[in-house]
Amino acid sequence: MVGEQKKIKELEKEVARLKELTYKDELTALYNRHGFKKESTKFIDEVKGYLENPSRRENFLIKSLSLAIFDIDNFKKINDTYGHQAGDAILKLVGKIIKERLRGIDIVARWGGEEIIVGLVGSDEEHAYEVAEDIRKKIEEAAVDWKGELIKFTVSGGVASFTEAKDFDSLFKKSDEALYRAKQTGKNKIVKASDL
Repeated sequence: MVGEQKKIKELEKEVARLKELTYKDELTALYNRHGFKKESTKFIDEVKGYLENPSRRENFLIKSLSLAIFDIDNFKKINDTYGHQAGDAILKLVGKIIKERLRGIDIVARWGGEEIIVGLVGSDEEHAYEVAEDIRKKIEEAAVDWKGELIKFTVSGGVASFTEAKDFDSLFKKSDEALYRAKQTGKNKIVKASDL
């Protein structure tokens, strides 16, 4: 009986660990793309309800959601110059800086490669821009000590707000277009989708 209970506990731990791997990025310990979409869907549904039902607005707790997408500038060059382990150290630091700036309700994930996405729950585009700009400045001031050499790096970002009843993909596309504009116009900056 005791042996069976121990085995059950071990299996429960293993299931929890596998669940964690399904939704988390192993390197940065942030959500992965799958985990981010799953978490953000519940907030998007709440905002949709708020936007689609003006007569019942007071019943909704979450009335806005914004996305910020960050991309580490010149990341390939960093990897080519210092190696992938240095790039991994930078990714971890960027994830840590972003996470420290967010509230507990916000969602952050490594979207892929050197892209990190943030869901700012309850934030309109202007507030999301302010948060993203603050993160950009903190990252610009940071450095990774790699084998005695300080590696400085920057990020570009794009922000968009869920102001109409749409879906995650359209919100992501707006944020991504703003990020693209930031990259094309000099890097190390944040661009709002409404400015496109």
